[in-house]
Amino acid sequence: MRQMWTLPDGRQVDLTYFVNWRPWLWAPSVARAMEFLGDLRGKRLLEVGGKDARMSSLLAMAGAEVTMLDIRLPACAHEEVAKWNVAGRVRLIETDGGFGCIAGETFDAVFTKSFLWCLEDLSGMLDQIDEHLAAGAKVAFVENYRGGTFLFWLRHVFVHGGMCPYTEATFRNIRPEQIRLFHERFADVTVRRSRYFVYEVFGHKRT
Repeated sequence: MRQMWTLPDGRQVDLTYFVNWRPWLWAPSVARAMEFLGDLRGKRLLEVGGKDARMSSLLAMAGAEVTMLDIRLPACAHEEVAKWNVAGRVRLIETDGGFGCIAGETFDAVFTKSFLWCLEDLSGMLDQIDEHLAAGAKVAFVENYRGGTFLFWLRHVFVHGGMCPYTEATFRNIRPEQIRLFHERFADVTVRRSRYFVYEVFGHKRT
């Protein structure tokens, strides 16, 4: 089922296309993240772990100046930003996992989708993100809910048809007890668990 999103210029685009992976699960949460981020025109936005750059392209079409970091940039990422004529507003950077490539830069917003779950050091990543937030910046994390062993089994068998490549060891985040890490670093944090599998965590730069 398609979910449409209206851009500042009045154009409507299919949000499910940009969400890409299992849109029935992720699109409602991404829509709420976009609503929380608000008017992005002229804003500097950092997307961490953007993969194929579909979300970066959408955020750029919404008016943001986007920097996207990922440890591997597939060729389709460059093709995607060209397809939507936003190459001039999307900077794609391949990184070793650190933020040295954007040293000294700050951003008005940070967005992640299905990225934080795979990290060994969630706390360290949130520290890095916080260092690159401008005054008044917003953060929007749309992430996998880890849950307990039974929920992990359900995800493995029913959602992935038993073909999920992630093991108990590699599927690390986001566990309920880790939500405190977001509250410790950011202000006005709101947390919502959507459809059991997705966490929406929104907040602001602390003053």
